[in-house]
Amino acid sequence: MFDLIDRIVSMDLGQRGMAPLYPSARQLSGEPLCSASARSLVSLKRGDTVVFLTGSIVRGWVSPSLAETDGPIGVAALARSINFGFNAIPVVLTDPSLVPAVTATMETAGLTVVDEDHARAASRNERFTAVAVVSTCSTDPTQAPAQAAALVDRLRPAAVISVERAGMTADGTFRNSVGQDTSAGRALLDHVVSAATSARVPTIGIGDLGNEIGMGAIRSAVATHIPNGAAVCAALGTDIVFPCGVSNWGCYAIQAAMAILTGRLELAHTRQLEQRLLEAAPRIGLLDGLHGKREPMADGLPLHVHLAIVDLLHATAERGIAFQKILGSEGPVYEAAKLAHFRKLML
Repeated sequence: MFDLIDRIVSMDLGQRGMAPLYPSARQLSGEPLCSASARSLVSLKRGDTVVFLTGSIVRGWVSPSLAETDGPIGVAALARSINFGFNAIPVVLTDPSLVPAVTATMETAGLTVVDEDHARAASRNERFTAVAVVSTCSTDPTQAPAQAAALVDRLRPAAVISVERAGMTADGTFRNSVGQDTSAGRALLDHVVSAATSARVPTIGIGDLGNEIGMGAIRSAVATHIPNGAAVCAALGTDIVFPCGVSNWGCYAIQAAMAILTGRLELAHTRQLEQRLLEAAPRIGLLDGLHGKREPMADGLPLHVHLAIVDLLHATAERGIAFQKILGSEGPVYEAAKLAHFRKLML
């Protein structure tokens, strides 16, 4: 089932060249990317922290507060699952100018945005309160490394997950898909991943273009298959790099894998929440990164496409949980038993 989840979210409907990146990423992880990513999350405990990096200033020449729908929406869905499911604390880092939009997105997902102290207080209380933290880091290269190291040391996160977050290229700039320099106003969140790596915290990078944090782990594949790949590829790699058709889908894939691994379908993303998030996006100030329109879409794909992907993932998670209850855990024995089970049903 995990391979099927990966295949669903690897569909390259935008024809950007992402599909050929998957084999290189899979080779690094040694297993399906959704399950490899989910394993660092299914053992979360009350009060544990997961750090997310997201937000992309897509039209900085118009306004630095314009972020795209891809990234924050996926983070909101996954953050909700780890908070609702484990009472863990999602800490979401973004650019200073995007804090209001990212905060509104988290709140649309049902999370009250508070500071770190109040989030810890919420996790300790026997009466559950759904919370998240939204913050930022320095844009100053002389301050950002120390600030990032202090943050990782203070939070001691169970994982750092970057979603649709452009990474610094080899020349020290940040680039969009056509190679434009989009460095202005960016929080230097790459240093959070570097600090996490130094502290042996698992890191995950989700992207759909090749310029996102994490893609440095498969630089050769990005340069070969992505237009302008050599120029736009992020320099920084992550432990797991998850190339997807749309970055939000990578978050949903992890949720589906979490549901299967734990037997808890409520961890999987739902069409109801997806519709709520995408329909709220234009009011929040998020726009479609491809077309530049404030419409309920992501990466040029309309709402009904994203709902279909979510439905497929939810059905896969539901079926995976049912099979595990009948046949046991995932693995070669599971696959053989599943095949035998299907053959029996067809007789």
